[in-house]
Amino acid sequence: MAGGPRRGAATPPAGRPWRERVADPDEPLFTMAVAIDLLGTTHHALRRLESAIDFAGERPSGNQRRYSVRDLEALSALCELHDRGLSPRAVATVHRELGLARTPGARARRPGASAG
Repeated sequence: MAGGPRRGAATPPAGRPWRERVADPDEPLFTMAVAIDLLGTTHHALRRLESAIDFAGERPSGNQRRYSVRDLEALSALCELHDRGLSPRAVATVHRELGLARTPGARARRPGASAG
């Protein structure tokens, strides 16, 4: 069966090859558990910050929140501010003033991504 499609191979979401998806900083790949581990924070702290900045990670499948590299970069900076003693409300103000706020649907559309 060499040269043919792999058995059980599924079409990747958005019709893009996995290498392209992994290299895309806007691709929501990381679950909340992975984000917490990478950011060195807790579930509760991350939820409080997300609530304060009105952030909602994408939920591409299974209604499980996912984060992109860009999301993690922004959340990392906010976690550092929170760790230095700023309240979630103060962190939200900094977030807004620095223009880090993302409105729903503001993520750039990728080729082949569905509109709905």
